[in-house]
Amino acid sequence: MPEAKVSICIPAYNNVSEVERLLESIRIQKYENYEIILTDDSTNDEISDLIGRIGWEKLRYIHNPEPLGHIFNWNRALAEAKGEYIKIMFSDDWFTGADSLEKLAALLDNKPEASLGFCGTKQVSFDGQGEKDSYERYAKEWYTDRLKRDYRNLFLGNEIGAPSATIYRACNARFDEKSNWASDMFLYFEILKNNPVVVHTREALISIGIHEEQYTGMFKEKDIRKFNDMQYLYQKYNLWESRDCRDYMLLQILKFKQGWKMAKSCRISFGSYWKQGVVWFWKNTILGLWYGAMHKLGLRKETAV
Repeated sequence: MPEAKVSICIPAYNNVSEVERLLESIRIQKYENYEIILTDDSTNDEISDLIGRIGWEKLRYIHNPEPLGHIFNWNRALAEAKGEYIKIMFSDDWFTGADSLEKLAALLDNKPEASLGFCGTKQVSFDGQGEKDSYERYAKEWYTDRLKRDYRNLFLGNEIGAPSATIYRACNARFDEKSNWASDMFLYFEILKNNPVVVHTREALISIGIHEEQYTGMFKEKDIRKFNDMQYLYQKYNLWESRDCRDYMLLQILKFKQGWKMAKSCRISFGSYWKQGVVWFWKNTILGLWYGAMHKLGLRKETAV
C-alpha cells in the first residue's frame, strides 16, 4: 500500500475512554489519506482490547513492554511515522469537526514554504460529572506577527498551544528528552530552526481536554523545573543572540532568584542585570510591601474592574 500523507501519532497511557473518543473523531474525518500510530504506555490491556475490537487497517498499534514515560513514549510514536506530514495528537484531545484534518493538511498544502501549521483550539474542562466548561483560544495577530518576524520570539511565550494544535512537515524533529515543562517548545524549535516559516488559522479545529492529571498540570508557578527548561532552551538554541530573548531570560533569572552568576552564564551584562534588578526589587518588594500595608490599614481598596 502507498504511504499515507499524514501520520497521526497518538501516545497513550491508561486512558481507554479518551483514546476511544479520539479514535472516533478520526473515524469520521472526511480526509482519508492518513495512517495512525498509537504507542501505548499503559500498565493494563484496556487500550489493547479496544484496538483488537476495532480492527482498523489504518492503525498501527504498539504496546510498550515496559512504560517508557511521557516524553519517551511521545517520541516512540513520532519515530514510527512515515507520512509527509506529522500530526501528533495527545490521547486526551480530539478533532473538533469532521473536516478538521482536511483543513489542517490544507494549511501546509496551500503554503508549501511553511514547515509548521497550527490552529485555534476549543479548551474543554471536565470534572467528575463530565464536561464542565469550554472556551476557544487562538494566537492573536500581534503574536503571529512577532513569530513571523523572528521564530526565536517563541521563547517569549508559547501561544501556538499544545502539540495537538499543530501539523508539520516530516523533518525528524523530536521532543527533547531532557526537557520537562517546555517540552512542546523544544519540539517547535527543532521544527523551525531550519525553516522558520509558519502558517495558522484561528479556527478551533482541535479540542483540548483539560483535567487535573495532565502532564503540564504537574508544574506550579515557580517550579524550578520551569526555569531549568527555559535556561536549557536558551542555551541550546543560542537565544542570547536575540536581545528580546536576553531581556526575557533576565526577567526569569530575577523571578526565580538565580543571581548574577546565572545571568553572566546567559551572556547578560552586569549593567543590564543591575538596572533590571533594581526595577524588579522596587516593583515586587518595596511596592508589594507598601500596598500590602496600606490594604491592612484600610487605606487602599481593591479597584473595581
